[in-house]
Amino acid sequence: MASSFRSVVSSLLPSEERLMSRLQNLNEKDIQSVADEFALGLPEIDAVIGLPGAEGLARALAKLRGLPLIVVHREEESGWWAFDAEPAERTQQAAIVTEHFTDGLPELEVVVQASKLGYLVQWVACAIERTNEPGRSRLELQGLQILPVVQLADTPRGLVMERRFPQN
Repeated sequence: MASSFRSVVSSLLPSEERLMSRLQNLNEKDIQSVADEFALGLPEIDAVIGLPGAEGLARALAKLRGLPLIVVHREEESGWWAFDAEPAERTQQAAIVTEHFTDGLPELEVVVQASKLGYLVQWVACAIERTNEPGRSRLELQGLQILPVVQLADTPRGLVMERRFPQN
């Protein structure tokens, strides 16, 4: 499943520019491959929260699992995250879907805002995780679990597939 997405990512390395360009223009096969990996790795949840740029991935996961999709965007005036739907019940279990997981700040902000609305977010599913960035540490300290499809490390020669940690 995700092996096709991993192959695509591998073919783009070590260039960050090529990777980012491809992430912004994922085709249906890539989206489905990543969504399948998310569906297999995530426990039972009640909703999927899609961050900007990951709407297609979140939509595909929500469709696979038969779950409601909540799309978030940042409000220009306030800088807060706005949700297009509120939970049907209090403490509804949700997972955040993001494309490119780096420092974890947007994801953490969405977790905080989601908790105020009644969502209980315990998972962040990401297509790409940059392992040199502090995102994983930041969110794991808050009790969240990270589900990456591909982990990449920054090296002096560019991006490489992460070898320090086993791929999920």
